Amino acid sequence: MLVWIYVAWVIVLLGAVVAAYLPSLLAGVARRGTVPGWAFQLAVEVLQELQRARHHIHKGLRVSQLAQLLGVDVLQLAPVLDALTALDWVGRTSDPAHSAADEPEPRYVLLADPEKTLLEPLLQRLLLDRADSLEPLWDSAGLAQLHLSDVLQK
Repeated sequence: MLVWIYVAWVIVLLGAVVAAYLPSLLAGVARRGTVPGWAFQLAVEVLQELQRARHHIHKGLRVSQLAQLLGVDVLQLAPVLDALTALDWVGRTSDPAHSAADEPEPRYVLLADPEKTLLEPLLQRLLLDRADSLEPLWDSAGLAQLHLSDVLQK
């Protein structure tokens, strides 16, 4: 009897796992953030896509569009977009013609000037803290002098 209860629960739990991952599987999300520095890499890729979007008519991208372009899940983008928004490098826009109930997904736009914005705050937030033990690395690598334009594709 206990074996049948165990088997039944294994089937139920496996079904729950498949149901939880089904949206990602159907969307074709192939990239997983398993390497060190993943959040920083994803943030740079988001900034690159938003820089390209500056030249389009809408000037920004929705989260779902970013996820599709970068091949990631929307949930993977949330902490990166929160970090970029907290730095005031990226802003959320909404369409004033829509009410709060039927408002479409907000767009994200690049607010920072790539030529004048130092990369250091993003490096410290998502990649490498500027601790005393790492000060020689920061100085010799010139990380504090890098600008956002240095990581955006020309």
